[in-house]
Amino acid sequence: MQDTIVNQEIANLDLSKIAALQQKRTLAFVNHFVITTVQFLNNFAKRCEQKMMLFERKLEKINATMVLLEARLSSIPEVAQTATETDNPKPKESTTETPEEINETVTNNDNDNKPENNTIETIKPEYERFIKMVQVGVPIDAVKLKISLEGLDPNELDKIMKK
Repeated sequence: MQDTIVNQEIANLDLSKIAALQQKRTLAFVNHFVITTVQFLNNFAKRCEQKMMLFERKLEKINATMVLLEARLSSIPEVAQTATETDNPKPKESTTETPEEINETVTNNDNDNKPENNTIETIKPEYERFIKMVQVGVPIDAVKLKISLEGLDPNELDKIMKK
């Protein structure tokens, strides 16, 4: 019932008596909103670009440091020797053992030499220098970054290091 009364009052209103919106004021509000929004977005984009450039410079410095470190590592013969020693351990010194102990050792060695799941996993040659870097003391995160920069899988390093 009240709805019908309100609808009748609206119908009886004379639209010519309602004051027009102030177009200049509305336009000024819209212009102010657009200008402040554009300024905010421009400042935000500028700050983002500055931060990206800063990180890019830092990455370039890290990359240059990694290249220098790789060059230094390749010139050290001891690093190459330690890598081969870990792959081929030195034979044990001979000690006097009873024939029973020798038999147990041979049986254990036979079990140790059997590959799991009939697959032999070897270290890929492209990852050897990264393993050397880790052995020398370069942080693993830096090595992983270098691996990813060269287009290789950094997760492969984790698999190799777990062995």
